[in-house]
Order: sequence, then C-alpha cells, then structure tokens
Amino acid sequence: MLRREIRERIESNTLEHNKELLFEGFQIDEARQEDIISTLHTGHHLLILGPPGCGKTVLAEKLGRILGDTEVIKGCPVNCAPSHPDCPWCLSRGNGSKTETEIIPGRDRIKRVQGSPELVPEDLIGALDPDSAAFEYGIHDIRSFTPGKLLRANRGILILDFIDRMPERVLNVLLYALEGDTVTIGSYEEKIPLDILIIATGGDRVLKTLSLDMIDHFDIIKMGYIAEEEKERAIIMDREGWKGEEFDKALRIVRMTREHTDLHRGVSTRGGIKFAELIPIHKRLKIEDTDDILKRASVVSLPHRIEVAPHAEAVRRPEEIIEEIVQEVIAGEEKREELVTLSKDDILNLVEEIAREDKLRKPLKLGFFDILLKRVQRFPETRLAKLHKEMMSQMEDIYIERHLKDNITQEILEDIEERRKYRDKLLADYKKSLEQEALKETLALLERKSILERDKTGWNLSRKGITFLLEKLSPRLWENVNISGEGKHKTGKKLATGEGRIVGVRKYRLGDRYKDVSLKDTIREVIKNRRETVTKEDIMVTKKDIRTKMDIILVVDLSGTMSQLEKLWYAKESAIALSMASTKYKDRLGVVSFSNLADVVVEITDSPYRVTEKILDLNLHENAFTNIGYGLLKARSVFMRQRRGDANQHIILISDGDATAPHPSPEKYAIREAIKTARKGITISCVCINEKSANPELMKKISRIGKGRIYMIGEAGDITSALMEERSRM
Repeated sequence: MLRREIRERIESNTLEHNKELLFEGFQIDEARQEDIISTLHTGHHLLILGPPGCGKTVLAEKLGRILGDTEVIKGCPVNCAPSHPDCPWCLSRGNGSKTETEIIPGRDRIKRVQGSPELVPEDLIGALDPDSAAFEYGIHDIRSFTPGKLLRANRGILILDFIDRMPERVLNVLLYALEGDTVTIGSYEEKIPLDILIIATGGDRVLKTLSLDMIDHFDIIKMGYIAEEEKERAIIMDREGWKGEEFDKALRIVRMTREHTDLHRGVSTRGGIKFAELIPIHKRLKIEDTDDILKRASVVSLPHRIEVAPHAEAVRRPEEIIEEIVQEVIAGEEKREELVTLSKDDILNLVEEIAREDKLRKPLKLGFFDILLKRVQRFPETRLAKLHKEMMSQMEDIYIERHLKDNITQEILEDIEERRKYRDKLLADYKKSLEQEALKETLALLERKSILERDKTGWNLSRKGITFLLEKLSPRLWENVNISGEGKHKTGKKLATGEGRIVGVRKYRLGDRYKDVSLKDTIREVIKNRRETVTKEDIMVTKKDIRTKMDIILVVDLSGTMSQLEKLWYAKESAIALSMASTKYKDRLGVVSFSNLADVVVEITDSPYRVTEKILDLNLHENAFTNIGYGLLKARSVFMRQRRGDANQHIILISDGDATAPHPSPEKYAIREAIKTARKGITISCVCINEKSANPELMKKISRIGKGRIYMIGEAGDITSALMEERSRM
C-alpha cells in the first residue's frame, strides 16, 4: 500500500514538480535527483553514502515529503489502515468495538533512528511495558508489548542515520524486516505486518562493513561535496552581509583542504558554514586585520574537521596542514602560467615512474644531464619522455624567438640557402639545442611543482614527491586489506587488526575500569533480574578488541638475481606498503639489506617518509653473493639496540635464492643465525620470491626455527600481498 501510494503521487506530478518537492533548496545534480525519484517510484529501499557534512541526513529527511496525510485506526501503535485492521493490537479489540480513526500528517509518518554502538534490538522492535504486563494483560499478551520505531514507522518511512555505526545484532533485526512483509517478536507467536520504506545513510566504508545480504536490499546513491564553487558559495555565504574578501578567502581555504595531497578528507560544506560563522563575530570583536581573522578562526574551526591521509598521518598534524593552506591563501601569489599543464593523475604516475625506473632515477640522482637526455630519447614510451616531447612542442616558437632571432640574420639565411649542404647540420644543432632546453625546462617544471628537489649532484624526489608516491601506492596497497577489528573479536585476545572498538558487553570483573561500565546495560540487567538496587552481579562492562604492538625489520636481498622480473622494485613497493601499514597500526619498521654482507638501510622508525626515502635509493649489487646469515645477524643487532618495551619483535626475510656467501657452510651459517635470533624471542617469517629457487627448503627451515610463516611467491608482484597478509596474521 505504501509503495502504491508513493508511486501514484510521483506519477500524478511532473518530473520538475517532483524535483522541486523533494530537493528544494538542496544542491544535488540532475542525474542523482532522477536516480532517487526512480528508486522511490519502484519502491526500493535507499542507501545514501557520502563523507561527513555532505548533506546525507538533510536529503533523507527531505525525501519524506513524498508522503501525504493518511487515515489510521486511532490508538493503533503500528498505524493500521481502517480497511486493513490486521495487527495483533487491532484484532484483540474484537469485532463488536467501534473503530475510530484519525489523520496522521505526512511529517509524522517519518521515524528516525540514530545509529550508535549502544543501540539494541529493542530500540527497533520494542520492549515489554512492565506496568501493563504486570497489572492488566500479563506478560504473554501482545498488548503488553510497546512497539519500537521500526514498527511505529509502519506505513511510513524509517530513516536509519549512520547505519554503519549499528551493532551486528541490530542489523540482523533490520535484515529480517527487509526480507519480508511481516515480523515476529521474541516468544510471541503473532506476526506483525510491516509496510515500510527504509532510507539509510552512512559513510564511505559502509560497503566494506555491511554484509552483502544487507546491501543487496538497497539501491545506492553516492554523494560528495559540492563540485561547483558558486553553488557552494550560495550555501555557505547565503547570509545577509556575508560578502567581502575574507569570506572569499574562507571559501577558498575550505575547498583547498579537499585538494591537498596529505588529506584523505577535507572540510565539509557543514564545516565551511561553521568556519564562516566565526568571521563576523571576530569582526565585532574589533579585529581589523582580515588575515588575522582567518588565522584565528581556522585554528579553532578546521583542524578537527579534516582527516590526514594514511601515508601522511605519522609525520603531519592537522593543525600544521591547515596553517599551510591558510598561509597559501593569504599570500595570494599569482600562479605562473606553465607551458605544460600537469593534472593530479599525471603527477602521481610520473612520480611512480621516477621511483620505479632505475634508467631514469639514476641519471637524475647523479645529475648526468646528457645521459638523462639520451634515456628520454631512447625510451619514448616513458611518461618523462612524453612530458619532454610536449614541452618541446610548446617551446619551439619561444625558443626560435629567444635564441635564434639575434643570431641568425637575413644574410646568414641567404647564405644557408646558397649552401644547402650546411642546412642539415644547422637544423640538427637547432634540434639538439631545443631538446636540451626542453629537458631543462621540464626538470624546472617538476621542481616548481615540488616533485623533484636538487642537491649537490642531481635531482631526488622531494618530500612532497614522496608524498605523491605514497598517495599513488596507497589505494593499491590497501585494496582488500582489512584494517579494522571492529565487531569481530573478543576482549583480551591480542590481534593485529584490533582498534579498541566496543564489540559487546560482559559481567564486571575485579580490576575493570569504571570508565568501561555500561550504565544502559547495567540498568537493563537490574530490570531483568527484578532487583530494586544495583548489585555487583548486575554491573556490565563494555568489551573491546585490543592488539599487539610490533617492531618489524624487513631483511631484503640485493644480490644480482633480484634484477629479474623487476623483483627489486616489488620488494621496495612491499617495504613501502609495510611502512604504511605499520603507521596505521601504530607500529614501527626498520629495513636491512644484504648481499655479500649486510647494511642497515633504515633504523626502526614510525615514519613512512623516512622508509620510502631510503628504500628508493637501494641498488642491486651485481654479481654479489647471498649472505642470508649475515642479514639475520644485522637485523638482530638492530633489535638489540632498541628498548624492548611492550612491542613484539619480528623479522620478515625477502630473498629469491639460496645462501651462497663465501663461507665454509653458508646454509648452516644462516640456520645458526636464525637459531640465535629465535632464542632472543624474535620471530622470523620468510618470503621466497622464486618458488624454483635453488634451495627453498632453507627458507622453510628458517621460518620454522623463527616460529613464523613461509610465503612462496611465483611472481614478484605478489610480494606486497604476502607482506600485508603476514602483517594481518602477526
């Protein structure tokens, strides 16, 4: 009946009238408006996803306007229609009683449930009314039951705000309601009809946290922050007197937070309104300097409204990033008009290529300009070569005017025409000179974009360039990796993925903190046990998942065979992946490389920037031996210099060959060092890149000795997946 009512109302109006009814004053593009109307017309449940402050809840409440006033049986808790009095409460009145009706306004047909970890099934279904149960009907009569919001939303719309914050047991109740047109309550045998439309809202991670069974019942609309600046200006600055330079700069600051490389999420539209509201207040306080107003307002309004990206959260604070953006907006320097425009994707791909391709990275680092030019000419398929070619095409006219105008006179040109044999040489010299100038300008462009920085010898990736690299790799590294332990584990079990989230409740035990006491569950326990006062047996505390801190050292093989199939790059990429994972888990990482001997590449640190910077400079040792034992010894010595603390110590050994070091028995030496390492309480896992290695059994023995795991990698590209799996199982 509800779906027919909504469908008839939509069909009775024009498309434009429906848009005006449902989206008046709300900025959302035409395509999404039509998608939402089509979902309502077909009677499907709707799930609205998007970042905080993008207007999900406002939109959900506006969609309730599709409902009109309706007639219901007076006193019916589930809003039965007079023509269909089929709920247990209406049926229990008997046929002889006169049915009275009343009109419910459309706005009262919308019920809203706020998602939270404290929500219980009774909040949706309902609970027993102790007074009526004890004195009038008895506990087994359905009339003693008070329906919750799910049932009271019958013949209407139920808005589930923040569905991703709801516990699993509440979602199970909701799933039961979504799957059928009736619900049952506990031990009661009566079936309650349910004619309802559900509109839920949630964050971007909902698709990963909710089960497929749950998501399968919804159509999904994804929202974001407003792309058009003028539309957002109309929302944020739509106040009397809100005009002027300071408001324009405030809007620019808000929008720049969404483009910043080190931010995963910028300031929302709602946050922009809160920020702008502080400006007129500061002006009333007689603060004259516009820049000072922006600085002071941004400090209290913006840092907590942004989310630092995973690759930057170890070394950058939100306050620091906001200050950087505000200073840039205040400076207001006019940007130089570049000959070549680089998009964000262009920069990310270019940074990865420079880090990955040694044929470009090495001449850049060493400052070998002529060699770099030859490499660009030799490998035209590289992104740097394509950028250089585009720069040449843009510079050609400028170069002729700048360099040849004063040097080539009319007489010289006439002379060249007469002596054609010199023409080809002149053109070749011109082309070579243009190529050199174009490459210089290309490198200068990358320096201005803060991708490269120059040192005494050559060019390296700058700090910002490394940030771009981490941003480029992040989606690939985190794909299919579960980094949340929410709702999955019991308290007391140490897990790699635990985050201290509430996952349930249990009885109080001696030593539990008072902060962990759940008042709601304690009161419920008192009522359940029919006590007048709270006893120790009634106290309930929240359960949380916890995890173990780790100090990890990655021991990487740099022997010559690692050059095959880009094994070294995949080893580097996996080290970067592990450093970012360690940051997310609040762990630390160190790197040791080995071939004939071993070197400490990075001491144990929590900075992914430092790990990435050092890892990128690793080079293969051509024709070198593989001294696995010395690599383990060096890693153990690094651990011995560290304070043990509460962190577990773990080594991950990456190699593609057997022990071939110049030693009387290199295999026995490697095993002896593994035994010594294990005796220090340090665990060892091994990643054998090439399953057809000369001696994979040695790697298996080392992992058994170190009480770790062995990963046999057929292709080098699987190293990252193996390391992420290893981290999640530690």
